[in-house]
Amino acid sequence: MSLPTWKCDVCGKKFTVGEWVCDGQSNHTVTRKEYLLNDAPTDPGHAPNGGMDSLRDGKLRICNIPPDKTIVVNGETQRVAGGNVEFIRGRFSTTDPEQQYFLDKKGGYCTEEQWEAAWLSNSQQLELERMRLNSMRQRLEAERNELLTQTKQRVGA
Repeated sequence: MSLPTWKCDVCGKKFTVGEWVCDGQSNHTVTRKEYLLNDAPTDPGHAPNGGMDSLRDGKLRICNIPPDKTIVVNGETQRVAGGNVEFIRGRFSTTDPEQQYFLDKKGGYCTEEQWEAAWLSNSQQLELERMRLNSMRQRLEAERNELLTQTKQRVGA
């Protein structure tokens, strides 16, 4: 299996795993990537998809993303502490390729639909579906009007 490669949005350099630092300042910056978890907290006395909106606000911290590093400086071995990432309401996004690499290795993420089922109450899910249907209806109406205009132009021409 080959190592993933990225292209830095700041310096334009292509790099691979371990080449995280951009011009000696900080990590490279790459295209934003979002991670979703369907681990919404619930009240044990209520159904998980009930209208308990206040219980759906949660944070989850994943430690050691990226993990601790051991480096040698002037012949001395030093340990550099790793980092943490924090999912707020089951979402975390980053432009840091090092975080992306270790999050991708960890795995266990969900789709947008799975996230909605876990984090949104029934009423929020219904409202979202209603908005999607209205948007689809408006798009279809616009397409129908455009086709009607094109047909009238052909017939009139």
